[in-house]
Amino acid sequence: MHTLTATAPRPLLWRSLCRAMLLALYLLAPSLAVQAAPGPLRWAQLADPQGTLSIADAARTSFSAARGQPALGYRAGAIWLRLALPALRGEQYGYLELRSALLDDVAFYQLGRDGRWQVQRAGDRIPLTARTLDYRQPVFRVDWPDGLPATVYLRLSSTSTLSFPWALHTPSSFMSSAGREQLLFGVFYAIHLVLLVSSAWFWLRTRSLSFALFALCVLANLISTLCAEGHTYQYLLPDRPWLTDALYVVSWFAATPLGVLFACQYLGLYAGRWRRAALCATWLAAAIALLTAPWLIWSNVSALRPAYLLWALSANLSLLLVSLWQFAQGNRAARPLLLVQGLFLGGISLRLARNTGLIEPGLLSDNAHYLGMMAFFLIMNAAITWRYTDLRAEKEAAQTEALRVALEAEQRLEQQVAERTGALKEAMEQVEGALLLERRAQQQQQQFLATVSHELRTPLAVIDSAAQNLLLGTGDAQAVGERTRQRYQKILAASQRLTLLLQDALSDTRFTLARKRIEAIECSPAALLEDAARAAAIVSDTHRIVVDASSLPASWVCDPALTTLALRTLADNAVKYTPAGSEIRLGGMLEGDTLLLCIRDNGPGIRPDELPRLFEHGFRGSESARHAGSGQGLPLARQMLAWQGGSLSVDNQEGGGCCACLRLPRRAAEAHPSTTETVSA
Repeated sequence: MHTLTATAPRPLLWRSLCRAMLLALYLLAPSLAVQAAPGPLRWAQLADPQGTLSIADAARTSFSAARGQPALGYRAGAIWLRLALPALRGEQYGYLELRSALLDDVAFYQLGRDGRWQVQRAGDRIPLTARTLDYRQPVFRVDWPDGLPATVYLRLSSTSTLSFPWALHTPSSFMSSAGREQLLFGVFYAIHLVLLVSSAWFWLRTRSLSFALFALCVLANLISTLCAEGHTYQYLLPDRPWLTDALYVVSWFAATPLGVLFACQYLGLYAGRWRRAALCATWLAAAIALLTAPWLIWSNVSALRPAYLLWALSANLSLLLVSLWQFAQGNRAARPLLLVQGLFLGGISLRLARNTGLIEPGLLSDNAHYLGMMAFFLIMNAAITWRYTDLRAEKEAAQTEALRVALEAEQRLEQQVAERTGALKEAMEQVEGALLLERRAQQQQQQFLATVSHELRTPLAVIDSAAQNLLLGTGDAQAVGERTRQRYQKILAASQRLTLLLQDALSDTRFTLARKRIEAIECSPAALLEDAARAAAIVSDTHRIVVDASSLPASWVCDPALTTLALRTLADNAVKYTPAGSEIRLGGMLEGDTLLLCIRDNGPGIRPDELPRLFEHGFRGSESARHAGSGQGLPLARQMLAWQGGSLSVDNQEGGGCCACLRLPRRAAEAHPSTTETVSA
């Protein structure tokens, strides 16, 4: 679990010192506020479980002697106390103060000069205007006729504890004691208000849930203290005692679940692996408070108060153990909580022992609960404030580090961008230079091809004319010979084929179009095969060339010029590399959306070790030494098909011979060959 190790800044140390001084002032409050009677009061008690005894009956009944402060605990019914009050020197009357604002109903009886019982009533169920004095706690006037001691009776009935201290005052000492109490309680409540406002302000600024929960704890303790000490009854709701009691029960019962909620949030249990256990403990504390508070408000069951106080003691003991366990696990935030839980647990324990009558009321037992609560609030307020300060310091340090890293990353990025920009600029200059060189090369190649085309047309025209004259001059076939006539025809066909090639492939229009895109139009696959067969027949030597177009579609979209050149190359190779008299079969079929055109022969085939290298530029097989060629035919034919989205494969047939298969897809995407490749083709 994440812990904080930063040191509190100097202003927080001064603030802690001020809080310690206020705490010390609060510790002195009980001793300054109590004005004890001159010596312990002598008193006796009488139990009245049914609450049926009258003052006359009680006066005739034997009482049990007691001493010290009343430690009667929780009692059902009523209890009678008989007090022998000594006369205070020089005073005709004085005041008996019962220092418990939670007593429900107290009746004070004293015999008057006329022999009648004088009755005074007080208690938190009695309207303030019906009391002898408008004071937060039961205070009764005691008369000392002729300066003699007075015997008085008290009838007590309450669902709260009957353990309380009392004090006998002169009129002047009572006023002084009340003034000191008002001042010290003012300081006490001011501390609560300062903690409440500061915590609420921190919560509004930071939205930290710890400050919000701490503010709720302070508010619950402030309200419960105002009600328990009678200030709500005296100043805020004087004519609504039942509302004061309900407000006290609600705020008192809400303190335990709020404390559990704050402790679990402060220790980080809701966000860790113990989230489920922390939530269960919180819901349990809230459920117990919600179930028991209405019961106590409406039914006034006296046993519920000590039972809930015992439950609060158990809950705080559990929180103490949890804090100890978290501290042992290395959670340094648990250290202040462990300290205040120990102090608060001691205060609750003393309060429970005092309320149940196990120990007498006194300076420590009466104020231990408040002392523990004040220590809890002061120390935990400092702890969560320090924790927030540390978190803020860590956040600022993290932001500073993040800013530094971001600046370094920005500088590195700027440097990389500059380097990449320079490299890109250099690459662009190289590309522009290469493009310029390529354009010049294309122009030179175009000029060269135009020159070659022009220079070849003249001798081809001469050869064509001479071949025609020779062929026309062989009118007498017997004199010249049929074989010679066939040779003249081959010369004429070859010259015409070369002329057509020059006009089609090397023309300016065709060269420009091939550099830009493929000219895909509808053409007849059968016509393409027949053209390849005629071209191969010119160079054949008694080969049998067969065209089978029965399985071909009537038309297909392709570039007829490129496809014709590829088919002529394949047909010429079939004739060149097969013995005289071999059969060459040209055919094709549809395979789905692909046109398959094949040229098969029954020659010797291709050596298996040479098949993978057929489409390498410049490669010629072992059988090609007797034939002219450059090794560029098959690679160029394959490239022409690739420009159209097609493919070319060559393989040996079972039983002998070779098969070259050309594949053209339907509506093939127009390819865009590079300028260099087109010029090379």
